[in-house]
Amino acid sequence: MLVPALFSLLSRSLEPHSADHTNMEYTKQLLLSCLQNICTKLAPDGGPVAADVLDEDKFMVELVVQCIRASDVPQTHHHALLLLGTAATIFPEKVLLNIMPIFTFMGSNIMRLDDAYSFRVINKTVEMVIPALIQARRLSDDSSSHVDAVVTRIIHVFADALPHVPEHRRLPVLVQLVMTLGPARFLWVLMLLLFKLHATHTASATSEKDAALEKDVDFWISLCSQFEVGEQLASLNHILGFLLQLPEDKDEGASKHGTGRRGAQKKKEEKMEELIFSVEAHSSKELRHFKFISVSFMAQLLGSASFIGKVAGGDDVIDESLQQLQQKLLEDLLRYIHSVARSVEENADKPTAKFWRVLLNKAYDVLDKVNSLLPTDTFIVVMRGLMGNELPSVRRKAMELLNNKLLHRTQWDQDQVAALMQLTSDLLGVVGKCPGKVSEAEEAEQAINRQTALYSLKLLCRSFGSAHQEALLPVLAQSVDIISSPEEEKNVAGSALLCIAEVVSTLKALAIPQLPRLMPAVLAILKDRKDLLSNEIFLLSAVTALQHVIETLLHFISPYLRDATSQVCRLTHLAETSSSSTATRLSTRLSSIRTTLATKLPPRVLLPTVAKCYDDMVVDRKGQLGALMSILKEHICQMEKDQLNSHQSELTSFFLIALDFRAEHSEDDLETTATTEGYVIDCLVAMVMKLSEVTFRTLFFKLCDWRKSDTNERLLTFCRLTDHIAGRLKGLFVLFAGNLVKPFADLLRQSNGSSAADALFESGQGEQKVALLLQYVLDCLHKIFLYDTQRFLSRERADALMGPLLDQLENTVGDPETYRQRVTGHLIPCVGQFAVALADDTQWKTLNYQILLKSRHADAKVGPNLCVDGSIHVPALVLIRDVVTVAPPPSARADECEEVEQQVQKVVQEMENILGEPLQSYF
Repeated sequence: MLVPALFSLLSRSLEPHSADHTNMEYTKQLLLSCLQNICTKLAPDGGPVAADVLDEDKFMVELVVQCIRASDVPQTHHHALLLLGTAATIFPEKVLLNIMPIFTFMGSNIMRLDDAYSFRVINKTVEMVIPALIQARRLSDDSSSHVDAVVTRIIHVFADALPHVPEHRRLPVLVQLVMTLGPARFLWVLMLLLFKLHATHTASATSEKDAALEKDVDFWISLCSQFEVGEQLASLNHILGFLLQLPEDKDEGASKHGTGRRGAQKKKEEKMEELIFSVEAHSSKELRHFKFISVSFMAQLLGSASFIGKVAGGDDVIDESLQQLQQKLLEDLLRYIHSVARSVEENADKPTAKFWRVLLNKAYDVLDKVNSLLPTDTFIVVMRGLMGNELPSVRRKAMELLNNKLLHRTQWDQDQVAALMQLTSDLLGVVGKCPGKVSEAEEAEQAINRQTALYSLKLLCRSFGSAHQEALLPVLAQSVDIISSPEEEKNVAGSALLCIAEVVSTLKALAIPQLPRLMPAVLAILKDRKDLLSNEIFLLSAVTALQHVIETLLHFISPYLRDATSQVCRLTHLAETSSSSTATRLSTRLSSIRTTLATKLPPRVLLPTVAKCYDDMVVDRKGQLGALMSILKEHICQMEKDQLNSHQSELTSFFLIALDFRAEHSEDDLETTATTEGYVIDCLVAMVMKLSEVTFRTLFFKLCDWRKSDTNERLLTFCRLTDHIAGRLKGLFVLFAGNLVKPFADLLRQSNGSSAADALFESGQGEQKVALLLQYVLDCLHKIFLYDTQRFLSRERADALMGPLLDQLENTVGDPETYRQRVTGHLIPCVGQFAVALADDTQWKTLNYQILLKSRHADAKVGPNLCVDGSIHVPALVLIRDVVTVAPPPSARADECEEVEQQVQKVVQEMENILGEPLQSYF
């Protein structure tokens, strides 16, 4: 009976009175205090009271609320709030119906006061009223959504009132509120409401905006740091989920709202999210600002010293409990990144393009912070969980995070390595094609994921494969399956080839069982196919795979050696003629393969392979012979002496066949033929340099016999070969040069005259071939004379060569320019060195006399010869000038041609300078 009586008196005190206002407020305070004491006595521990003791219908919560509204005295407010807090523990449902007026009043009045008693009243009210709401939610499932909405409104009251709360009271008030509500459940709501408050009430000036944002962020971080790591992570998960369900723009709110993680929830539950941020009630700019602040804060919180300190200070038990939250955070974050990336693409040509790019960068910043905070053991577990996510983009980003960790971390525990190697099965699951039909977009995304998984497997192999070879066997098998399928997407096949390269290098002999499938597949890819040339990265990947297989299992690929060598030579020619960006890298890898073949294979294996490849190429793939000869040359250079001796006969037979290249292609372009012939000659000269005098003599006689055939095409090859050998052997070659005097003298005579071309060569390139033949002969003789230290030019040899050599002054075969170049570049140096090598003075005089006779030649080509640069050049006189340094001065004659006379004067002047005495008396 006492409680109804007290409420009756309270009701009367609320009626308008003319009595003293102070006395009435004091009366209200006494009545409220009495009701407070009664409730405390009846329910000292809080909780329901029997109806016969205290009837709920007779407890008038409305009157208490009216006391708050009608009074302007803080003490009355305090007493009323304390009574409502106590009553909330006894009659939660009844207090719940009147909760908003209570907290609205607190936000507009009491929270603005800066005294300890007001602060205590606020805390007491929150501590006693909020649990009543939670209890009401537990008692009735139907009212749970309503309670969430009411709690959100209460938090909204605190957020809106925060700017008016004294600064030193703000943090304790909000911490008390969140602690009472439950941080894991409602901290994110408070944070989002604070973000919205900032986004919609920032200053206009940029400097003020930055300062306000920095100040607010510091406060937000301080607020979050009051709670445990798990509670903060759960809040970040909720924030990401809320951002995911927001529309891209305000105009799309009707169609997109609620399509995110919470889109399947009931409509009445969406009211809570509308209370947090209503898209319809805010502008597009405010929506974008809200998103940006939310994502930026997450990055700053995860990078803050307080958060990192809490993570570092957690024990193993806590870490284990956080793994699920961390994985969930990464999943939500990757979903959000995928969503923002899609918005970047869709808004690329719109004014908001810059915003979306900046937001994406912020999201990636958050991802980096989360990744860096994960302990290694947790990281592995989380990555494995993410790889099983239903979203392809999440799976791909998880693999990219794994790849980044593998690339930059060098120290791993054994347990961590074992856990990482267990990921191979998950990665192989991603590598395998998903069954069933998929759209083009899904197929493209699947292909990217498969490439990323293959790259992850490659990195795992590189980092830990040597100690876990058995785990890599399925990787090699599945990669070979991929490259064996002709329908496989090229980028995926390229990644598989690179993975194979790494795995084979690691497995070594364990990879041999896969060779019968692996080598044919790689060689089939390297065949001359159109798609190979159009995809340079794919080509480079295939060559890399072949390189690693050859370097690792060279002695087990004999059945495929011929095809492999042919493909290496073909691709070498392709790289040499290509101007693509990958040509340099391709050439480097091919060079490494050629070196491996040349230096690691025994001659008994390589030489037959080279001979077979030559037979394959010489018909229609002549451009590839250069690469083949480079392999043979390098092989010969590294052969031991006993190996060379045992295989000299085989090599000689091969070279005698290869030297016939010019004869077999006599109708081809001379320059192209000379290039290919040069490869063969360089290779043969490399072998000559390793032979002893006895073995070379035998080879030289075989070559001399070889040149004697029905076709004179061999003469060109033989003379060019002897020129190269003379240049390399130098003085040693003079020992064998006696066998060349008569043949060369005969060739000089046969090639002299306008009919020489028809006599020596049948093709239409006769004059060019004769000019080449003369060039080779003169160069070879020049080297013999140059390196002669054994008085090679006896009287008989000098007599045999002098006439044919000097007659070349009159040999005008070829066009004028060819003649000039032959005389100045080849004949004059040869005759000059011939004069140096002569044995006695009488031969010098004979030589000088013969040269002077040639200077009387009336032919314009032999007499005054117009050079390319327009100067007058007389070959015979220039020859006199060169010889005069080693022979007595010759007599000269007058000439009716003014240009010749001028040239004579120049020669005489040079002779006087050389001899040191005048020669005018001789004229």
